[in-house]
Amino acid sequence: MGQLIRLNTVFANTGLPVIIDRNIQAVEAEIRALPELRAFWDMGDPSAITVSDGRIVRVADKSASGNHLVADAATAPVLDHSVLGGASSAYFDGTASMVSEHDALKADWKKLTFVVFALKTEVTDPDNNILAVGKNNAYVSVYVGNLKISVNSANLALNPQGGVVGRPLSVVASTDFIGNRSTIRTENEHKTGSGLAPRRLQDEPLYIGKWSDGADEKKAGSWKGYIGHVMVFEDYVEDKQYISDLLLEYARRKYNTPAWD
Repeated sequence: MGQLIRLNTVFANTGLPVIIDRNIQAVEAEIRALPELRAFWDMGDPSAITVSDGRIVRVADKSASGNHLVADAATAPVLDHSVLGGASSAYFDGTASMVSEHDALKADWKKLTFVVFALKTEVTDPDNNILAVGKNNAYVSVYVGNLKISVNSANLALNPQGGVVGRPLSVVASTDFIGNRSTIRTENEHKTGSGLAPRRLQDEPLYIGKWSDGADEKKAGSWKGYIGHVMVFEDYVEDKQYISDLLLEYARRKYNTPAWD
């Protein structure tokens, strides 16, 4: 595996200077070469998206799985160029959603990591807005409330300093289904929980921006805000610091998050 040569505040030595480098090609190439990558949907890559009347109706999967995201034209998110650090993104208005063409989650996986870059635009009611969740299994998910980021039906929550609404969120959320542990990591904070309530995967597509079919609409709603990218790993990324750093560095370069501080 290659070596990440740029150092910044993602890493342990916060005294090192931050170097603004928007070149993400080498970082993305390393991510796509990771053997545990199962899906990579990049709403900010013009070559990966299909747009109809200003709405993103398809996002090609950059992983080897070839499992693309699709949406009906009436409920597809809007293509935006102005909010996420100048990079393109998908705007979900609380009614928009996308779904993987095929099963993106597998019952026999023992580990799972969701990677998402997003921005929640407003305080909502219900406060929980879905980023990614199984089409039928609401117990495997990553979502954002008005104050916190949560996974797997409130199994673990992180309350970032400075809040979540109106702030760019670079989220790496890992779950070990055998060890009943999870970690939520953002650019500056993380939280790990062990001995959590058991959760299990099933073979199913993945919803982006929409609550599971048949789930209680009083507990969570559809995403209101922007999404830059979503990745799925069959792995507990938190156990591999290099990969975790690589994923956060990718978001820093792509969306120029130091300029948001």
